[in-house]
Amino acid sequence: MVNDERPDPVTGLNVSMSRADMVEAWREQRRARRPRSDADEPRTAGPDGFALRRWRRAGVFGADAVRRVERLLTALRDARSAAGTAPDWAVQTLDQCLDGDPVAQLPSAVRAVLEHGAPGDVVTAMAVVHEAGLPWLTPEGQARLEHLMDPEPTEIPREFLPALAEDVSGAFAAQYALRHDDVARLPPAVRDRVLPWAPVGVVDDLIDAGAITSDDEPWNLRSDAREQDYLRARLAPEQVDQATAEAIGWQEYLRRRRLLDGEDVDDVGDDVGDERVERSATADLSGEDAQDADEAEDDLYGLLQSAAEGDTSAVKGLEYALPRYLVLRLRQVRDGALTGNWPADILADRGLWRLMSALWEPKAAVSPRRSPFHAMVALRHAYDSLCAGDLKRARAQVELLVEHEQGEPRHNAEAWNMSAYLALLDENLDGALVALHNVDESHPAAELARRNRDLLESRRTRARNDRTHPSNPYLELGLPHRSPVWKQRYRDLRREFADDREEAARLNRAMRRIQQAEQHEDWSDFFVLPLDAEAFRLPDDPPTTLVPPVEPLPRRTAPHNSDDVEIVRRRALAELLPTFVNAPRRPDHQHRTTQ
Repeated sequence: MVNDERPDPVTGLNVSMSRADMVEAWREQRRARRPRSDADEPRTAGPDGFALRRWRRAGVFGADAVRRVERLLTALRDARSAAGTAPDWAVQTLDQCLDGDPVAQLPSAVRAVLEHGAPGDVVTAMAVVHEAGLPWLTPEGQARLEHLMDPEPTEIPREFLPALAEDVSGAFAAQYALRHDDVARLPPAVRDRVLPWAPVGVVDDLIDAGAITSDDEPWNLRSDAREQDYLRARLAPEQVDQATAEAIGWQEYLRRRRLLDGEDVDDVGDDVGDERVERSATADLSGEDAQDADEAEDDLYGLLQSAAEGDTSAVKGLEYALPRYLVLRLRQVRDGALTGNWPADILADRGLWRLMSALWEPKAAVSPRRSPFHAMVALRHAYDSLCAGDLKRARAQVELLVEHEQGEPRHNAEAWNMSAYLALLDENLDGALVALHNVDESHPAAELARRNRDLLESRRTRARNDRTHPSNPYLELGLPHRSPVWKQRYRDLRREFADDREEAARLNRAMRRIQQAEQHEDWSDFFVLPLDAEAFRLPDDPPTTLVPPVEPLPRRTAPHNSDDVEIVRRRALAELLPTFVNAPRRPDHQHRTTQ
């Protein structure tokens, strides 16, 4: 007889309790925790006293426990008999016990049957062992079972924690860490055992806690291809390609990729959305969070695309969307427009040229020697001055261009062509011909340059009074040669200068000259400028130095998900089978069972 002192619930004084009383009190506590479905189950005639005494030999105490065990044994026998995988002696032992002759070998038989069964059967058996208070486990197993079945996180004595060799899959250590919110301290050996089978949400918890990094390469331990792609995107986004991003529906990556490829960031196919719907394992992100994430992506990459197109209004929005170090770079772009001076690395990013050109308004002629960007701005500045009728500014800019011999050949050709045009306007035909002879014959638009030379030669043969007006009427309207939108441009300018008679007369003269050329389909009297409109076009490159590196994919599973924890707990329950003893552990040989 083992005595223990417990406080009396009424008097509060310590009273002596026998081991049998302790066991009975323990059993009463289990009855109190019994699920309502079992408590409400209609009672049948239970075993008599003789049967109860026989069941005690098998470690089953009490009528309620006998009923639970009989249901468990029946289910195990039927399942294993159909499968034919359990040892014959174990099935025969179950039959003998169910026939009213319980034997001490019952726990061993149950263990043998479960070893050949499904993990779910072990979980069910462990639940019965716990609810019925069966002493079928070792003290260590009993302590672990109590911990696993308790709805609240409980501490377990260190000596009862399973060793690494016992926790084969790491399930017990994993559920213990999850329930105590201590996954960051999960040992690496246990973590490696958990990774191949744990729910993706648990792996995400480990990632968020810093227990798993890209160096661990957890995707190599997963069998599902979608989960492999998802984990790689979470930890090593630099290893993700476009096909992988499309497979997991990673919109941010795809938008970034399209921006860098010079495509419309919003042009993402519907097939990507369909793929995203199919991913059940990684589609736990709430709709509200997903919408916020998409809006953030739209802000960043949409603004970057607008900035690349020269939209200055995007600068303010980018200061909120870009990381700090890129905001400082953006401010260098903006501040450089005050003086036309930028660092060399910014000038080298052709994707910023449109934005820089839109921010910068040169007050004087631009030196093309400073950089390729300044050379492009100088060329456009000269052309814009010609179209605006500001011949003084145009001449100053063209002079700097023709002196820049290291410029691109196509830019040099346009500069000499504009120089010839300015000379033509002054009726300096000889100077215009000299300028055109500097146009490289290998230039793609050399044929147009020869047409301009023919025009000058023909003009030189006529008397000054017989010559037509030297200007190109399209340029007088601010348009390139033979622009198809000249009529709309003419109407807009006429409305703008409705009260300016001199300007209206100039516009009307240009309009009549274009109409006559179209009527006769003869534009030979018009000096062709530009030779190649593409030479004046700013590059369409993406602003690569403003595009932040791809960020890891945000988690798509719910953190600390109770369903994931339950999966881990059930696996830990299933792995308690080795703690089954070979014979029933009797709490007290003198214990008497009462109904």
